[in-house]
Amino acid sequence: MKEASVKCVIKDPLTSRYVLILETKDGFYIPIKIGVFEAEAIYTELNQIVPPRPMTYDFITGILSAIDDVKVEKVIIEDYEDGIFKASLYLVNGSSCKVIDCRPSDAIALSLRVKSPVYIEEVVLSKCKCFTKDCIKGETGADILEEILTDQGTTYWDV
Repeated sequence: MKEASVKCVIKDPLTSRYVLILETKDGFYIPIKIGVFEAEAIYTELNQIVPPRPMTYDFITGILSAIDDVKVEKVIIEDYEDGIFKASLYLVNGSSCKVIDCRPSDAIALSLRVKSPVYIEEVVLSKCKCFTKDCIKGETGADILEEILTDQGTTYWDV
């Protein structure tokens, strides 16, 4: 199992769909297609944009913080089948742990707000279309993803 963090949320210019890019500590990128609302929730949290009223994930975070001794321990992206990622959210209350089936985008939007780690099972890396930094170098050796990220903010808000 590898720990991952959110690299960015980008908009695919060909399909106009949003893609969440996760990055493992050893250099794998995992692209996950997500919905527009989840993309907005992740993007606003990454960029510390405070909406005028709490968004859904802010509301859920507020509920969890109001309940004594309940915390999101971790998120695990456990499997990938037929183009669908499957994740679980681990809620801990004292010595009790509840595992909740969820979409990775929902779990990650919440984990960013409560500062819980995200892990990816090795089997996911072998099944999905992940890639490494080395395989996305341009002809000049420049990192193509970094170039895309430079334009990412503009692309995102051109919805």
